[in-house]
Amino acid sequence: MEKVSLPDRAEIAALLRRLDDPIHLEYPARFNCAAEQRRFQSLIAELGQRFGCTCEAESGRQVQDASYLGQLVIQASATANGMAIFVRVSNFDGLALLGAEGPGRYDDAETPYLIAETDRGAVLEVLAELNYAPLLEDALSAGYDGTSGALRGAYPSHPPTWFIRYFDYL
Repeated sequence: MEKVSLPDRAEIAALLRRLDDPIHLEYPARFNCAAEQRRFQSLIAELGQRFGCTCEAESGRQVQDASYLGQLVIQASATANGMAIFVRVSNFDGLALLGAEGPGRYDDAETPYLIAETDRGAVLEVLAELNYAPLLEDALSAGYDGTSGALRGAYPSHPPTWFIRYFDYL
């Protein structure tokens, strides 16, 4: 299989804007929850098989009032560097955030040192096989300047970020 890579910041910015929905906050109008839950369960199973572990996961009723569908964690003991790897899946067209330990802990410059290249490659391959669009976090920390007035209105005291738009509780 061809090596799968992460998009650069310009590609991520364009993707975030393309998927933005001016009306719907938690998920886009054409969202199929049952199909997306099945795809997420396939992601959990495939990564568990690749890493020889049971991935911790939360989704469904565990994740409510959020712009993301679920999150899984590959346990540290199953990775080459001994660092847990998380994948958080958005409700918006298969965006998948990956990183070390959990969201907000490390920046994009640290991630390649914390997650072994072989592990990162395995996660990216599985994401590609299941049609997920992989992202790292730094581009998501930018202030939200998209089309949703409802999202901006929900955060009057502190402006939302692109992370909130696609990967957080609302």
